[in-house]
Amino acid sequence: MDSRRIFLKTITILWIAAIIMSAIPSGGNSQTYDASRELPAAAPVVSGSASQEKPVFRWQKQNGVQCLMTENNTPAGRLSGETSEGVNVVSEKIVVLDSTTFQITRIYKAVKEVDSARIRFDFVHASPSVWWMIPAVSCNGNRFGRGKEPKDAAENGVWRSFSFRRTPIPGITYSEGKQFAVAVWSDNPQQESDNFACSLMPEEQTTTHRILWPEEEMPTNYTKVSGGKPGFQKQAAMKKDETRTLTMYVNISVVENNHTAVRHFLDRAWKMSAKPQIAIPDADKIWNLAIRYAKESLWKETEKDDKKFSGFDIGLHPDQDGKWIMYQNTYQAGWVGRNIPLANALLADFLRNGNEDSKNKGLKVLDSWAEHCVLPNGLMLVTFRGFPDIARPQQMDANNLGGAAGDFFDAADLAKQAGIDGKRYEKVAYGICDFIKNDQQPDGQYARGWTTEGKATLREGTICATVLPAMITAYRRSKDASYLQSAIKGYEFYIHEFHRDGYTTAGALDTWCIDKESACPLLTAAIRLYEDTGKRQYLDDAVSLSWYLSQWLWHYQGVYPAEDDFTKYGFSTFGATSVSVQHHCLDEFGQFWIADWVRLSELTNDPQWKDKALAIWRNCQQLIGDGERKIHGLTFPVGSQSESFFHCNYWIGHESHNKENERINSWCPAWIGAGRLEALRKAGTILE
Repeated sequence: MDSRRIFLKTITILWIAAIIMSAIPSGGNSQTYDASRELPAAAPVVSGSASQEKPVFRWQKQNGVQCLMTENNTPAGRLSGETSEGVNVVSEKIVVLDSTTFQITRIYKAVKEVDSARIRFDFVHASPSVWWMIPAVSCNGNRFGRGKEPKDAAENGVWRSFSFRRTPIPGITYSEGKQFAVAVWSDNPQQESDNFACSLMPEEQTTTHRILWPEEEMPTNYTKVSGGKPGFQKQAAMKKDETRTLTMYVNISVVENNHTAVRHFLDRAWKMSAKPQIAIPDADKIWNLAIRYAKESLWKETEKDDKKFSGFDIGLHPDQDGKWIMYQNTYQAGWVGRNIPLANALLADFLRNGNEDSKNKGLKVLDSWAEHCVLPNGLMLVTFRGFPDIARPQQMDANNLGGAAGDFFDAADLAKQAGIDGKRYEKVAYGICDFIKNDQQPDGQYARGWTTEGKATLREGTICATVLPAMITAYRRSKDASYLQSAIKGYEFYIHEFHRDGYTTAGALDTWCIDKESACPLLTAAIRLYEDTGKRQYLDDAVSLSWYLSQWLWHYQGVYPAEDDFTKYGFSTFGATSVSVQHHCLDEFGQFWIADWVRLSELTNDPQWKDKALAIWRNCQQLIGDGERKIHGLTFPVGSQSESFFHCNYWIGHESHNKENERINSWCPAWIGAGRLEALRKAGTILE
């Protein structure tokens, strides 16, 4: 009896397989069908060259609609859409790129003159969303934070739409349903007339992923921090018989715990990306330019009575006459000013090139902070504006303090290599770690900021975890297990939040939102904890955090009109990273996790992380001031670099900021050069 059942089951499986295979055209050539005629019962499907795996899903036409079916014959989603009157779908083909990724191409034709054509190309995920996002734009509706960035998927009953330029993969949208995770994106437009928009519509029964042509942003156009303008819809006429081709990529996978299914579409999109090689200066020149900017433009001594303070101003900007001036005569330990990392870089410059001036200036900066800014309770003032202000109360944030602790440990090591006793620097680092360790909550949570008296002012945001790498370093140096215990407790608290929410928060001090930089201390901590304990979970976490950071990484080189800055000055978006859901601009912050991705590539034997690290590195070395290059008529100081590159409508043409087409600002902060130098010091010869 059992053998008969097995025999019948086998025959049935073979019969079903034969039916499925018969729907796949032979010869490996795509088939195109005239949509004005009746399409066959099964969709035209061909195997792509990317993979010859057995499909997990199949396409089938039901009641005139192309449906993506599961192995048990359940619809996972369907194609849909809408066009202006007079525009019809005349061709459609589906190509299997791998077992879970499909390329769908539709050709639309105007059957008459159309003044204003509009096309909606949809994939309707057959499930309500449990969690969704438009990477770098909205994470599950941007419900964290106090800003006024676009919240939720709709505004006043109107679904939000965004230009493809806001997204790190052209038009990418992602939703996690009850069973499957779906990602949809399109090709990178090569001309303005191809520009499009995307939208995600989570409803009670379904979630629609939409590609819209021509480009629009509705119902509002987010153009500045927490604000914007009324939305727009670009107009495009089509002549009779004119055609328009739209391509949609659909990646579908089973939902995984902790939102880790994002890895599937991110892996596929990276492998599909063109990866242009950006020409940059050699490593020695990059190093020397950054050192020159720190020493020649930012370094300054402040003296009053018998007191002297040496430091780096937080940055330069042009005055009304086009003269470069210091921003506020303000010194900052970390964040924008990066005084301690820049001082360390000068010590490293002495070790690298024998430059005595670099050593002397670096030591003066470190000694100034250690002498004048350390408080009796172990905390350290993170901002210095001159000796009249030194005694004024100020809030000290975890972002600056956590970085300063690690940087002072680093300073102690560099000083020792230079033949100098660096114990005073190590003492500063331990003081910060001891205070934060003792202030830690029983559940592992640290504070985001403290008063000079040591009172915690806020305990919200992943950025509180910035102290984690320094806490692990304190354990490694002292072998005091209390530092490791504090680090593990803190790490578990913040990694749990990340796994639960799918994002990290509150990194930049001028925003209060979901962002990328707050994930960096968790990534560093995960790698170090894995190195120290050998527990595989830490390595898995490091990979998950890296997929999250990849959601902010630009996978393509945007094409802009001839009059735009990016075209005039030759700036490529490939390898750049967006700042946050509140700041829709690109910057060079990715330099700070380059070393971690190089190390992760070694630990996992996965070259993707090294390749992405190099893509970020090359992107971040564009348009460094050489004393001759002019941008907007300004000669940028040697070694300086603009902080913000406006890849989308954010700040462009806004009355309080840039003119039309000016996508590069003229604010050159200290942190960018510090990031370059840190990457060169910590990532090894791979960048040279």
